[in-house]
Amino acid sequence: MKKILSALLLVVMLAAAMAGCGPAPKESSDNSSSAASTIKAVDNAISTAKANDKSGKKLKIGCTVYYMSEFITLMKKGVEDEAKAENADLVFLDANNDVNKQMSQIENLIAQKVDVLLVAAVDSDAIVPALDMAKQANIPLVGVNMLINTKEPYYYAGPNDVQAGELEAKYLCDKIGNKGNIVILDGPIGVSAQLQRKEGNHNIVDKLPGIKVLAEQPADWNREKALSMMENWLETYKGQINGVIAHNDEMALGAIQALQAKGLKDKIPVVGVDAIKDACKSIKDGVQDMTVFQDAVAEGSLGVKLAVQVAKGEKPDPMQQFIEMKSITKDNVDELLTTIYK
Repeated sequence: MKKILSALLLVVMLAAAMAGCGPAPKESSDNSSSAASTIKAVDNAISTAKANDKSGKKLKIGCTVYYMSEFITLMKKGVEDEAKAENADLVFLDANNDVNKQMSQIENLIAQKVDVLLVAAVDSDAIVPALDMAKQANIPLVGVNMLINTKEPYYYAGPNDVQAGELEAKYLCDKIGNKGNIVILDGPIGVSAQLQRKEGNHNIVDKLPGIKVLAEQPADWNREKALSMMENWLETYKGQINGVIAHNDEMALGAIQALQAKGLKDKIPVVGVDAIKDACKSIKDGVQDMTVFQDAVAEGSLGVKLAVQVAKGEKPDPMQQFIEMKSITKDNVDELLTTIYK
C-alpha cells in the first residue's frame, strides 16, 4: 500500500511539474478545473488501491467446537494445518458442551469481525439462530462435524454418520450371528451424529428379527457416563446382554471397563465410532472389537477449505460435503497405528 501511495505521489508531482513548464492558462477557472481533475483521479486511484488491499487481506476464521474430546483434538490439528496452508488467521474456541456458551462465543466472534465462522455445534437445534446472527452480520457460517437442523441451505463438512451407524451395527450383528440381545449407548439426544448414527443402527437391527434392543440411552459421548450406564444395565439385564453398540469410542471404552470388571468382555463384543487412539490400541490388544474410522484431521481440513472458499465469495458444490467412513478391526488397525498414531 505504501509503495502504491508513493507512486501516486510521484505522478502528482510530475503532473504539477509538467503543468508549470507548459503555456499559462488563459483563465484561472480552467486551471482550477484541471487541478481538481488531477486530485479526483488521485483520489480514485487511492480508493482503488485501498479496495484491492482490502480484498487481498489475510482471512480471519472464527471456530467454535462443542468440546475438546480426543476426536475434536485431532480435528483441531486439521483445522490449524489447513488455516496455516491458506495463510488465514484462526480463533479456536471450546464451548465445553454448553449451548449458551457457544452462542456467546459466536456473538463475540461476530463482534471481532471474523470473515467466516466454522461451527461444530453443541446442539443441532439450538445452533439454528446462529445462522441468522451470522447472516445479519454478513458473515458466512460453515458447519463442521455436526449438522444443523434447518431447512435453510448452508455449507457443511462432516462424516457420513448414517453410514457409520450401519457399519458398526452390521459388524456387531454379524459377530453374534444375527441373534441376541443388544444395548445401544447414544450420543447426546438431538445432535446430528446421535440422530444419524441411531438411524444407521436401526437400518440394520430393525431388519433382523433375531436381534432385540434391550435398552438404548444417551451417555453424551462420555466414558464415565457410559461406564456407569453399562454397570446399571449389567445389573438390570443379568446374563441377557449379547452385544454393545456405542455411538463413539469414548462410550465404547467406558462400557468395556464395566464388562472387564465383571469378567464379561470376552463374551460380549463392543463396537464404536471415531477410531480414536485409545480405541485403536484396544482393538490391537483384542479388547474392543471394532470401530468406524472418521478421519478427524481430514474433516477439519475440509471444513477450513470450505470456509475459505465461501469467505472469498465462491460457491462450492455440493454445499454439504461428507467424508467416507471405514470399518476398523484387528485386521487393519495397524493402518492407523503406524500412520496418524505413530
